[in-house]
Amino acid sequence: MSEIETRGGVLKTAFHDAMRMREIATVLSKHGLQEATRALGLDSYIADNRAQDALDLTRADQRSLAARARRVLEDLGPTFIKLGQILSTRPDILPPPFIQEFEKLQDSAPSIPFSEVRQLVETELGGTLDELFGSFHEEELATASMAQVHRATLKSDGREVVVKVQRPGIDQTIRSDLALLYYLARFGEATVDEVGLYNPVAIIKEFEKAITQELNFLIEADNNEFARENAQNLESVVIPEVIPNLTTGRVITQTYIDGDKLGTIESGSERGKKLAHIAMEAAFSQIFEDGFFHGDPHPGNMLVTEDDKVVFLDWGLVGRISRAQQDQLIDLIITIISNDIDGITRLVLRMGVPESRVNMRMLRRDIQKIRDVYLTQELSKLDLTAMMEDIMALAHQHRIRVNPEFALLTKATATVEGILRRVYPDLDIIGTLRPIAERLIRERYDGEAIVRGGLVTLMSLNHLLRDLPLQLDQVLMDIESGELRIQVSNDALDAHTSSMTILGSRVFMGFLSAGLITGGSILISSYDWRPNDVPILAIVGAVFILSAAGFTFAAMSWHFVTGGIKKLRLAPWIRLFRRR
Repeated sequence: MSEIETRGGVLKTAFHDAMRMREIATVLSKHGLQEATRALGLDSYIADNRAQDALDLTRADQRSLAARARRVLEDLGPTFIKLGQILSTRPDILPPPFIQEFEKLQDSAPSIPFSEVRQLVETELGGTLDELFGSFHEEELATASMAQVHRATLKSDGREVVVKVQRPGIDQTIRSDLALLYYLARFGEATVDEVGLYNPVAIIKEFEKAITQELNFLIEADNNEFARENAQNLESVVIPEVIPNLTTGRVITQTYIDGDKLGTIESGSERGKKLAHIAMEAAFSQIFEDGFFHGDPHPGNMLVTEDDKVVFLDWGLVGRISRAQQDQLIDLIITIISNDIDGITRLVLRMGVPESRVNMRMLRRDIQKIRDVYLTQELSKLDLTAMMEDIMALAHQHRIRVNPEFALLTKATATVEGILRRVYPDLDIIGTLRPIAERLIRERYDGEAIVRGGLVTLMSLNHLLRDLPLQLDQVLMDIESGELRIQVSNDALDAHTSSMTILGSRVFMGFLSAGLITGGSILISSYDWRPNDVPILAIVGAVFILSAAGFTFAAMSWHFVTGGIKKLRLAPWIRLFRRR
């Protein structure tokens, strides 16, 4: 590629990014979120921000912040819609109003022209539609922001299939938007203290991983086949089969299964009761036995066949939990059922990572409040999902970072429960879960498992006892040689040390400014060296004085903006301009 072409590509990318930034700023302002544009430094991208304020704030006052945020994501297109959908699965990050609003995000978009569909399928699969399929319907079966689905038949045996085709150019759009999201996240971390509490860069990294996997249909195909293999023992559960030779990273072909949406079954009917139990048992089997569950079970991808089988579609987003995490979930359910407040408190800590010191007394008190809300009724009427969501929100309130898989699991379970309660309002979740939990507990505590666990414990104890003398010898040698160091942490002392460090930095900047001013003044007043009639020393002196003024202004700004107590964080600003 020539240098001109390279420069052209860079300029084109920069121009596109600037235009996209302007679009983001305009949409934020349109929905009354001017504070967000100011915090993210996007004011300069809006032609007349004051006029926009006057136009939209009156309307914005009529809507909740969460509803406005949802409309912003909808207006900004596929990448931001997907971000909102994934954030709706994170009750550990967002409060309930935002979760509820982001659940409403619909993954829809205009239809892709069939000529583009044909071209992409033929390019990806290496043949014409007539060579690849017995028939291929031009009219789409479904359309979304990232893909479009068409019905077809196999040329080999005439089976009906569905062909999911990725929207042309969507990968470039998403990757470009990801770069801007990283920029905004880093800028927010660098300028807004409250933003740092949510670690937005980590959220965008997680989102990037999820959406990158969703863009690769081969990953979805692998997930689908793994789930299909796990469901072999469930007679009333169906998962479509992937056709490998007609599947690539941008096209996936699966067997077509005719059925109605599960949520459309008559509420309270015997059929609804039967299907609700089948779907709930399948969901629990995925979680507690397979450790591999559907991460996005919305009403559109849970179908029911004429012979009363439940179909799970679209395995692009999945969750995985380890055996240890399965045991933690079982323990949590047992402690909830047995009304063990201390046990719930300990498990909440074990299921996450505290970001700071947790006040156990306050955590226990708040958990007891949740217990008083939910466990004052019969277990058959216990809203286990709502209770788990409140526990997740409580963990976030106490700055406990919950494992993302647990958050995804909570949201997926809540969605399934909501669908099933439409068809069977009296669904007893605890009653459905009890046989599975009892079986898992029996397996955990049967003779073989106990012996195996005992052997592992004895081996660990044996290693500890063997290593203990050597470690004690090391400690005694360190004491004897004076090398033993004990670290003591004291918040007040740390704050004092930090204040002294800041004071030292400011004194240094003051001396530096004074030195530059003095040196510059001497050079300007005492020397008049003019090679080629250019006052070199006078210019150098002026640069010194201007530098001193810059240091003085920076120090004063630092002092007044931070209240004189906060360190200047340079790392976020450095990362801000680092291209991924």
